[in-house]
Amino acid sequence: MIKKIGLVLLLTIAAGIILYNWNEYREKSLADVIPLQAGEFTWMGFSENRPMQDDKPFEWGTKDKEPMEELLAFLNQYRVKKKHVGYEALSQEVTALMNSGSAFHFELVRDKAETVLIYANHNTVYVLTDRLYEIKNGPIKREWIGAFNEKYRKIYRDS
Repeated sequence: MIKKIGLVLLLTIAAGIILYNWNEYREKSLADVIPLQAGEFTWMGFSENRPMQDDKPFEWGTKDKEPMEELLAFLNQYRVKKKHVGYEALSQEVTALMNSGSAFHFELVRDKAETVLIYANHNTVYVLTDRLYEIKNGPIKREWIGAFNEKYRKIYRDS
């Protein structure tokens, strides 16, 4: 009897691990990998084509919901798949992405304790929590990102 319980427990654990890994590494919508939903955010900062600077990390920021919802709706059309990379390779890819002149990054904040920071370029997305994703149906339309940034930078630059 104890052997049967042990076997069932072992099979249940193995099935759980297999299902977790399948879900973790399957292709998903980009919106599925952002831990919060669009309506939950209270602030957004955005920058395009520039490395981070300590004095001003974003070109513009806002508390208005419209830019957040517009950006997330656009990004939702992209499908991503988590990359299998070791820690060192992840660190190198993220550093290259952060310093890339063709990347954009944005931060979404719900409150001080819940912040999502995302870096992306034409084929890679990094969600700050050590998750690196490859865009499967890309590349991201850079023209749209540029027009989005220009539109809202004019409105919110000094916010």
